[in-house]
Amino acid sequence: MTWLPSTTRLTVDLLAVDRFCLTVRDRADGCEHTIAHGDDIAIGANEAGDGYTLIMPRTLAILHGVANA
Repeated sequence: MTWLPSTTRLTVDLLAVDRFCLTVRDRADGCEHTIAHGDDIAIGANEAGDGYTLIMPRTLAILHGVANA
């Protein structure tokens, strides 16, 4: 998934991963979010190499209470 105006991009720390979901901490506000793998998300290393970039649909971000979604 690439960034589009209908998606939200966050820099996060990956806290936990299991069979069904992943838990991340948003570096912008410190909030933790647990997101199911099937929720059309993409995650990969950020440009600085010290965390992860999470890309998700904007509507999903709003439902999860992500700041600036």
